[in-house]
Amino acid sequence: MAHRVESLLGELAAEHGLTALEARALRALLDGPSQGGLALQLGRAPSGVSVLTRRLEERGLVSRVPSRSDKRVRTARPTEQGMRVIHAIGAGLTERSPLSTRLTDAEIAALYRLLDALDREPPD
Repeated sequence: MAHRVESLLGELAAEHGLTALEARALRALLDGPSQGGLALQLGRAPSGVSVLTRRLEERGLVSRVPSRSDKRVRTARPTEQGMRVIHAIGAGLTERSPLSTRLTDAEIAALYRLLDALDREPPD
């Protein structure tokens, strides 16, 4: 299943001239991580993430702005164009995901309940 979703992400990203990694990075930037935090999320070295965000910035998908807490630090944020790409890829994932194409609404609801139960803290 994970391979199918990753393949679908790659297809959707390619429709926007991105790699799957660039699409994941762009989406992750919505949460406002530092470059180090983004590197951890993506499982990449900070220097690689810097190159990645620079490429996204050159394409007009990201802008780097001074951090609110430390003006010496610049953080990357999706631009309006970046937001359009994020939403388009998200919509494509929703439309074409095996979850939405192979499961009924009741099965999806049951799956979410099970995943929620797994995510909860175990009782003491």
